[in-house]
Amino acid sequence: MAIALLAMFAQMERIYMLERAAGARAAKEARGLPTGRPAKLNATTRAGAAQRIKDGAIPEQVAAELGVSRSTLYRELRKHREGAAVEPVGQEG
Repeated sequence: MAIALLAMFAQMERIYMLERAAGARAAKEARGLPTGRPAKLNATTRAGAAQRIKDGAIPEQVAAELGVSRSTLYRELRKHREGAAVEPVGQEG
């Protein structure tokens, strides 16, 4: 019975923790602040890495020089490609 009681308290605490986190996220979004973990690379660094790879650099070397993993580099390069695809639409007119 004691173990069941401890399990129930742990489950309640988990639910309250998730509610607090959701409330904090909602409050940051309401104030217009960014939520989640910050990006490892900024737009300028992403563009530079994309150009280096386009020029023939090996992605593993570029990632090592930037201090990120290869998978992080590919994820950031995807963000760069998506941003480049969206940009020309906003520049019409």
